[in-house]
Amino acid sequence: MAQAPRITKFRLEVERQNWTYEAFVRRWRKACNELAALDREPGLALLPLSRRTYWRWMNGEVTAPQQAPARVLEHLFGLPAKTLLEEQPRGTLFAALVEQRNWNYPAFAGHWERSRRELAQRDGEPRLADVRVTRRTYMHWKSGDLAGLPRPDAARILEYIFGVPVAKLMDRPSHVHHEGATAVTGAGLARAGTMSGDGNSVGMQRLAAETIDSIVRRYEARGPYELAGEALLLRRVVHTLLTTASSPDAEQLTLASKAAGLLAYMAVNAGLQELADTFCAEAESFAIGAGDTSLRMWVHGTRALNYYYMGDYRLSYEAAEAGVALAPDSPQAIRLLVNGQARALARLGDGKSAGHAVARALSLSERQAKLPVGITSCISFQPYSYARTLANAITAHLSAGDPKRVLQYADEIEDLVAGSDSQWTKALVGLDVATALLQQPRPDVERAIALGQAAVRTGGARPIESVRQRSAELLTSARRWRNEPLVGEYAEELNALQRTPPPELLSTTDA
Repeated sequence: MAQAPRITKFRLEVERQNWTYEAFVRRWRKACNELAALDREPGLALLPLSRRTYWRWMNGEVTAPQQAPARVLEHLFGLPAKTLLEEQPRGTLFAALVEQRNWNYPAFAGHWERSRRELAQRDGEPRLADVRVTRRTYMHWKSGDLAGLPRPDAARILEYIFGVPVAKLMDRPSHVHHEGATAVTGAGLARAGTMSGDGNSVGMQRLAAETIDSIVRRYEARGPYELAGEALLLRRVVHTLLTTASSPDAEQLTLASKAAGLLAYMAVNAGLQELADTFCAEAESFAIGAGDTSLRMWVHGTRALNYYYMGDYRLSYEAAEAGVALAPDSPQAIRLLVNGQARALARLGDGKSAGHAVARALSLSERQAKLPVGITSCISFQPYSYARTLANAITAHLSAGDPKRVLQYADEIEDLVAGSDSQWTKALVGLDVATALLQQPRPDVERAIALGQAAVRTGGARPIESVRQRSAELLTSARRWRNEPLVGEYAEELNALQRTPPPELLSTTDA
């Protein structure tokens, strides 16, 4: 009998991203180019990856790749190559039960459909009949590579089918709970988690709303790694509200959407693409239930941002376009046009259309009776302020190869950026200006690298994904001058920063 393939972390990560060999190779080549620029080793850009090697990694036939491929793997996934190729436990109790019953996905989907109808009729809750399960979700439940437990309605159907608590169905030995990932700064939230009964619901809702506002205010100073635990506890408190309410109202559903939205945005900033997608889906579901079009548009914008930093600019544009279509004249469309459509179109090589999207965003801004002042927090649920819109227009014009417009907009918001509490905005605008200085007909290398160094230091020891990517892009733009001492110093500084592993954002059992 043939031996079953070893299940490796590499395989789980690739399947979680739904990457084919061709899709993985595209990311491999991008990682090779980035690493070649960072380490000033041009040969790395040519490192091949055969289909045979890919499948040997997928099937766990290799435990220690050669040095160069190992470095690229570590750069691509942010994990040691040895960890990526270690064998993983084989799944959950759910996996064991469906295998015991010989249920592949179509067979399980049939049982699911029948059970959701029966449960909806039994409990008098018609919405349960509409709860669906995709093949991708089915595979996640089997592998145990989860971002938390299934949503409440899905959990009820699972428990109805198997007669086992959903926490046990999804249990997997390798899932270790990290208490540090849920450290909470708000003692009031912790107390709220112990409240029960209708009498406390108003107080819990008020506390949840205040916590959302507080996280938004503190986010750019504290970042995702410090605030994720508080956001997770917020989400639990709000879910307690939903489960104890006889019929959740629009305000409660809006709070649930915003709690998931905060976590989605944090996951984008931490480069956790699959987790971001999971929380975006949750946030959108609750926003639809609340009938909150503005919030739905915000979720589309966050989804577009996630695709953008994944490098899938077509999907990024489409997500933003779908959001704009919900309410083209809404102030939320400003973010979708400039942060979503314009930047993605510029990356796709359509500078003309990118410019039109920027112009539409600016025109829509001018038509608003009132917008936030200054530079709004990147995670805010409010519409973009005019300065935040210009900051994003700078990035779009940079990608479209228009350094003159970049420098013009940067000069317009220079004072606001300098006086802002947003260290990330300072870093990102600084990096965009630095790259534009290299794109000019007469490049100013010294000033560009000085700005880049200042921006990287401003971004902190644990840079968010956007700062990480753009600082690397500046180095790539400076490769013509790689023999200049300043460029070499920037490369060394950036290399040290990129190799610093970030702390774990979320425990898989917490999401």
